[in-house]
Amino acid sequence: MQKVFATSGFAAAFGALLWAGPAGAKATYVTFEVGYASALNATNTVTGATSVAGVFSGFIRTMDGAVTTFAVPGAKQTLPASINDAGAVAGAYDSGGFVRSPDGSLTTFDIPNSTSAAVVSINNTGDVAGWYDDGVDVHAFVRAADGTIKTFDGPGAPHETIPAAMNDKGVITGFYISDIEHGFIRAADGTITTFDAPGAIYGTEAKTINAKGGVAGMYLDGNQAEHGFVRSSDGTTSTFDVQGCPFIDVTGINRRSIITGFCYTETKHTFGFIRWPDGKTKKFEVPGYGRRTQTVGINDSGVIAGNDSSENFLRFP
Repeated sequence: MQKVFATSGFAAAFGALLWAGPAGAKATYVTFEVGYASALNATNTVTGATSVAGVFSGFIRTMDGAVTTFAVPGAKQTLPASINDAGAVAGAYDSGGFVRSPDGSLTTFDIPNSTSAAVVSINNTGDVAGWYDDGVDVHAFVRAADGTIKTFDGPGAPHETIPAAMNDKGVITGFYISDIEHGFIRAADGTITTFDAPGAIYGTEAKTINAKGGVAGMYLDGNQAEHGFVRSSDGTTSTFDVQGCPFIDVTGINRRSIITGFCYTETKHTFGFIRWPDGKTKKFEVPGYGRRTQTVGINDSGVIAGNDSSENFLRFP
């Protein structure tokens, strides 16, 4: 079932054409009851997972509301994580990763010496990024569209390297653990730059990257309070907070450096939020639903996808 909530006079179709709107603009929401969304692309197509009797299948929902489900043959878990603008989906299944092409064909792959693996991103050239566990340590990998797989670790990080996102240039961001969490940016040639957010004492988690190389994420200060950060491609970094929320999670940054994520209040009320490049932030929740609005990403048009209790949503600016 699909529902539309208009919090302004704009229709959803018109809202999709806007890049983000000013900070004070109203928004239009579309909700739908299909599984649990995990990502969206430039055409407002959403992917995610749905389950029946404990068996997880993937789904793809296009902007017109059409839903296609799919699964890796024989798998108990097919868990999409990312969708590119052509509609190719990448994710994990029982023992490895998969790529589903726009024509519906499925390709599975395994990481040598891995006991489990997770996929986090597929870009518009078909490269896939993720991490795997070899039974001792957690390492990162990137799989090229031709199937070639390279693995890597953060410097001095023998225990855990977690990629979070990749852009169309093949630049990967994430974090690694070496005493505490540190952010990293890996260029397509394999060069790794590490960083910590200003004021980070107990860890920095880079979570998302845009087409220009801008990175956003979270960090913990000396009081273990959580804050957001955005780091431009030249290394300039700004920090931010969401009013009334001591805990935040960043889930997306688009080409215009508009950031989305979700945050928790002390009473466990969960809001989505938007942060504009001028530093303004705004909380939001899906009209008519509960207290658990969580975002999964934002595209370059400013459309945000996410979940609220048992519903998925698209938020049009």
